[in-house]
Amino acid sequence: MAHRADSRQWYRIEAKADSDLADVYIYDTIGEDWWTGGGVTAKGFLDELNALPETVKTIRVHVNSPGGSVFDAVAIANSLRAQSTEKGRTVEMRIEALAASAASIVTSAGDRIKIANNALMMVHNPLAIVIGQAKDMREMAETLDTVRDAIVATYRWISKLSPEEIQALMDATTWMDAEEAVKNGFATEVMEPVAVAAHFDPRSVKALGEIPERYRDRVSALVGTAEPASPSPPAAPAIGAEGHPTPPMEPAAVVKACTAAGCLDFADGFIEAKATSDEVTARIQRAKEIRGLCALAKCPELADGYIHADVPVDVVKGHLATLTAKLDKMEIDAHLQPDADRSAQRARLNPSAIYAERHARAGQRGA
Repeated sequence: MAHRADSRQWYRIEAKADSDLADVYIYDTIGEDWWTGGGVTAKGFLDELNALPETVKTIRVHVNSPGGSVFDAVAIANSLRAQSTEKGRTVEMRIEALAASAASIVTSAGDRIKIANNALMMVHNPLAIVIGQAKDMREMAETLDTVRDAIVATYRWISKLSPEEIQALMDATTWMDAEEAVKNGFATEVMEPVAVAAHFDPRSVKALGEIPERYRDRVSALVGTAEPASPSPPAAPAIGAEGHPTPPMEPAAVVKACTAAGCLDFADGFIEAKATSDEVTARIQRAKEIRGLCALAKCPELADGYIHADVPVDVVKGHLATLTAKLDKMEIDAHLQPDADRSAQRARLNPSAIYAERHARAGQRGA
C-alpha cells in the first residue's frame, strides 16, 4: 500500500499492491498551509504518485479543498494528466464538497470529473502579495497575467468555453454549484452527495474572499474548530534599572545610530515613536538581519518592504524559503488541449525565467 497521511488524515494515497485502483484524498490546502503547517505539496504528491504499483489502472481523486498555491496546483494537475496521457491510466476526479481556487486547477486533470450535487466550485484570478516599490507592483501584475494565462490553458483541458469566456468567469470570482460547473465544462457529471468532515482552518476560508450568500452556509459547514492564534499582548513600557520607565533616545543619538547602520530613513519614525535606545538597537539589528536574508535569497528589493511592514524575522525566513523554492525549482507546464482530439499545443510557464527577466528589467531601469 502506498500511503501518506498526517494525524488528521486529510491527505492520503491508498493503493493495494494487487489492486488496479488507487484512491487519492485531497482534503486539505494545496501547497504548504501557512496556518497549520499541513497541506498537499507538489513534491510530496509527485513522489507518492510515482511510487504507485504498476498494477494501478485507475486513479480516483477525492477532492475537498479551499485551494492554495497555484504553482503546486498546476504541477499536481500536470502529474495527474501525465498518468492518463503517458501511462494510460484513467484519472477520475470526485469533487465531494469544495474545489475552490487552486483546487479547481487540480480537478481539471480528470478524464472524468464528478461533482456531488451539493458541492461547489470557485474560480478566480491568481493573487499575490507584493512588498516593494511601484515598479515591483507593475512587474508582479505582468507576472500574474502570465500565471492567469497558464490557468486558463489548464481549464481548457476540459472546458469548451473560449479563453475569453473563462477569463470572464475568473475576473468575476465565480462560484458554481454542481449544475453550473457541468454547464461551464469544469465537471462532466453530477453524482450523489458525499458525507465529509468539517476541517478547514477558518483563516483558509477567509482567504477565499466574499462568498455568495446562497453558498455561505455550505462553506461554513466545512470549517473546523481551529481558531486563529490570539494576538500578542501589547508590550509593557520599558523599565530602567531604578524602576522608572526608560526615557526615549535623544534625537541626535537616533540619527547617529541610524546613519552608522545605513538606515537613516528610519530615524524620523524612531524619534516620532519616542523609541528607547534598546528599541532602536533591536530594530536596527532586525533590519540588518532582514537585508542579509533578502540578499542571500537574491531578492534584495524585498528588504525595505519587510522592514517597514514590521514583518518578524522568522516570518521573513519562511516566506523567502517558500518563494525561492518555487521560483528556482518549479516549472509549470500547462498543456493547452481545448479540442476533443487533444492537440499537441502546449503553453509553458517558468517562474524562474519570469523573475530573472523582472530583475534584468529592473537593473536596466536603475542603470
